Order: sequence, then C-alpha cells, then structure tokens
Amino acid sequence: MQQLRPLNVRRVPRFREAAYRAIKEAILDGRFGPAHPIIEEDVAEALQISRTPVREALAILQHEGLLAPRNGRGLYVRTLTRDEFVSMFAANEVVEPYLVRRAALRADESQIEEMRDALDRAERCAESGDMAGFLRAGRDFHRLVGQACGNTPLTRFITQNEERTDLYLMSSGQTLGPERMRASNEEHREILDAILRRDPDEAARLVIAHSQLIRRRLSELFEDRPATPEDERP
Repeated sequence: MQQLRPLNVRRVPRFREAAYRAIKEAILDGRFGPAHPIIEEDVAEALQISRTPVREALAILQHEGLLAPRNGRGLYVRTLTRDEFVSMFAANEVVEPYLVRRAALRADESQIEEMRDALDRAERCAESGDMAGFLRAGRDFHRLVGQACGNTPLTRFITQNEERTDLYLMSSGQTLGPERMRASNEEHREILDAILRRDPDEAARLVIAHSQLIRRRLSELFEDRPATPEDERP
C-alpha cells in the first residue's frame, strides 16, 4: 500500500492516534482513489504497526461518519449526498458568523499573519492546480478564524464539516478547477480584510455569503441520492 508510509511512533498509546491521522491525511492528500478500499491488514502492514491500533483508528473514522463499508470488504470514504452537503453548510452559516465576529474583535497580529499565509498558500495552489493543497489551506484559514475567536468546540465543529467535505472531494476524484478555487480564495480574502478593519458586522455578512456561494458552486459535485444503510454511523 504505497498510499501510506511507516509510522515512527515510540509510545504504544499513541499508535491509534498516529494511525488515525495518517489515514485521514492520506485521503485528504488524494492518495486513496474512489475505488480503493481501506483494509485493516493492508494499512497495518503499510504503517508497520499491529492491526489493533489500525482497527481502533478505522472504528473512530467510521463512528465519525467519514468511512463506511461497501461490498462486504474494506471501508471506503463515505459518500456524501447533496442534501447532507447543503445541510452542513447551512449549519456553518449559523456558526461561522459568531466565530468571525469575535475574530474581528480579538485576532492579534500573529493570528492575522497566519491567516494571510494560509490564503497566500491557497492562491499558489490554485495557480498550480494543487487541489489537495488548496483545500488544506482553506481548512487552515477556517481553523485560524476559530482559534482567533477562542471557542474550541465551535472551531472543531466547523473544521470537521470542512474535513468531511474535502475527504469526499479528494476520494471521489472530483475536480474543483482553478476558477472555483480562485473564487473561494478571493471570498476568504474579503473576510480577512473585514477582520483587519475590525468590522464584525461586515465579516459576518461576508462569511454567510461565502458559505452560500460554496453551496451553489459545489452542490453539483455531490451525489443526489438518499442515504443508504451502509452510509449510517454505527
């Protein structure tokens, strides 16, 4: 399994967490294709660890609704339906205005600089066609806004929604294209400009508009079908 590299972990309790991160990052980097099953014994061999922490890591990913069984063998990234995608970003529209309002009032210079760096990375990735890098930079921007707000649970909620969308996009072979990537990054820059101006109302308005535009741009990339039993969390 060339998608994964051996882990260098010395403490046994950390094997599960390291395996969890390695599997998730491999999917987010596009190293697992849409038809590639994630099989416990193959993952354990690739990471050069025992099957127990891999089994536990896969169970966590399945419980989080990120993986689901298919065809009786192995786990795959769980299909995200169009309705689920729309619902997730509708939820973001409720949470993110709060985060960005507080970020506009609380963000310090180092946090703002980190946000700017994330958007600069996203711009370079859009120009080079690096979709995985672009999505990672976008997740970093949303996470940094949440950290500037200072609310960890809501930041985690937004980050998980972003990850779930990106996991599906990368695993299913969907392509955003430079036009979609540039449009999204420009909207992020407008949000950052409002934070720089310490304008919470404008920042909140822009983040709602961004979420709505994302829904319109990306909804066609998600399957329009009802969820099946195998898509349900255990």
